[in-house]
Amino acid sequence: MKVIEEIISVLERAEKHELYFNNFFASYNILEKVSGKMIRATGTIRNSRTRKIPIMPVDEVKKKYRGFFDHVCNSTVYVCRWNDNAVVTLASNHLTHHPIGSVQRYSQSQKKHVKIRMPEIVRRYNTSMGGVDILDKLLSSYRPRLRSKKWWWNLFSNALNLAFVAAWQLHRELHKDSSTALSHLDFRRDVTTQLLRAKPHLTIWTGRRAHPPETLRIT
Repeated sequence: MKVIEEIISVLERAEKHELYFNNFFASYNILEKVSGKMIRATGTIRNSRTRKIPIMPVDEVKKKYRGFFDHVCNSTVYVCRWNDNAVVTLASNHLTHHPIGSVQRYSQSQKKHVKIRMPEIVRRYNTSMGGVDILDKLLSSYRPRLRSKKWWWNLFSNALNLAFVAAWQLHRELHKDSSTALSHLDFRRDVTTQLLRAKPHLTIWTGRRAHPPETLRIT
């Protein structure tokens, strides 16, 4: 809350602004507090920060059709849980699901792009946050689960994950006017398959190889 208070403190006429947070900052309690200051705010929230409100559990929402959402609202905070590629939970003190819009998604079963429902709170959040939180969401969708004691492993795996996401976004941009664009998961599978099929290129070194001193070796 301290970080958010510092942000608010530099705003002139804060009630004229709309604040958008990712799930690192947003919580049910924070939205209630900024409401007391007459500030409009919206954000994605973690399941542990919903104050156990009576909304459908994530596991149940996952079983529903794509585009399904559940919502609950008290006099101050509105919470919406929406099923897309993954289940996302958003909360706002000034937005709801109305008006319900639509967004195109690729259907694996129908092998074509179809329209699914999108609550207004999701559309406004995506528009306002830009690509920052979208990148975080895509990175977390298929984050590498392999563990290692090597200090550099997390840096390497995160860089590789970021490269996958960037490549997929470029793939979508190149195929945005056709139905040949792959889903995020299928794109990762395709790249992995191609790498496994690729023949390794061996470089034959001639002459004496230099060995770096032990202090410079990374193991």
